Amino acid sequence: MNEPKLSQQGAGASYASFFAHPGYRRMFAPDRLTLGIFLPLRSFQGDMAVLQGQAELVAEIDRRDFAAVWVRDVPLFDPSFGDAGQVFDPFSYLSFLAARTKKLALATGSAIVSLRHPIDLAKAAATIDQLSGGRLVMGVASGDRPIEFPAYGLDHASRAERFSEAISYMRQLMRSGRLNIHSPLGRFEGAELLPQPVCGRIPLVVTGSSGQSLDWIARNADGWLTYPNATHTPRGPQHLAEKIRAWRELIPGRGFRPHMTNEWIDLVDDPGYPRTPLHGGYVLRTGRHGLMALLEEWQAAGVNHAALGIQFSQRSPAEVIDELAREVLPHFPSHEGQNPAAVNW
Repeated sequence: MNEPKLSQQGAGASYASFFAHPGYRRMFAPDRLTLGIFLPLRSFQGDMAVLQGQAELVAEIDRRDFAAVWVRDVPLFDPSFGDAGQVFDPFSYLSFLAARTKKLALATGSAIVSLRHPIDLAKAAATIDQLSGGRLVMGVASGDRPIEFPAYGLDHASRAERFSEAISYMRQLMRSGRLNIHSPLGRFEGAELLPQPVCGRIPLVVTGSSGQSLDWIARNADGWLTYPNATHTPRGPQHLAEKIRAWRELIPGRGFRPHMTNEWIDLVDDPGYPRTPLHGGYVLRTGRHGLMALLEEWQAAGVNHAALGIQFSQRSPAEVIDELAREVLPHFPSHEGQNPAAVNW
């Protein structure tokens, strides 16, 4: 695969480049870990009623000072895949949540850039960034659901190449002024993208490999979101540390860029309940002491943000959020920094 060449302006940016970005600053700092919540708060099982009241709980997550909420991007529900994601279109829903929150970073985990044109993605992303005062952190991925690609008229096998081309195109679109862009995905001369992001660019966080080499991710990603490996024993975080270290050694200039991971948890009311994998390791059942031990292991491994999914918890979302806010979040606080820009739209 031919990787498009990016200028330094288009390559992955350092921590200093996003020092004025409210969402990025709230989530990330060297050697520290913050907490976010993955949506939905209850798993869709054929009835939209499970999502009722979710926005009120997101507003509570904002008030309780979590760092971020994450929304997934699943264009089509494939019953054989068994997961509808967070159901709503991610960008439309983030716009809705932007109006209900004040401080939370709003993160996509992750936008499937291989399925959509980069102009549409950049326009939607910059719009939400403006509407939220600069709180969008954009996880990006190449897609893993084969049914979606032919539905868009695209070749599933070419998603990795399309991903790298789309990232290059989006980087160029987010430059100010009139642009001349020539890409396999489209071309134009003398036009510009409006609106522009609040801080001039939006953090693009690559998910998994997205079909790219580790060197490509080190050069071109503003951060890296990966799966955590096993979470019920220390060996999983140790392996994760090795992976993070190998990636950071390839970052040009060895500058700091954040790493993120996630886990779906069933937080039980017994604080001492041991970390127990469920559903083939897809869900971790644990008490808060086990969760805090895992988060400490992740932080030591170099993880800078942990996104927790609670949709499979046996307890109510409100109850789990309250315990996390009271007992866990104080040990992994969100970062104070740049306040969101004034929003008077």
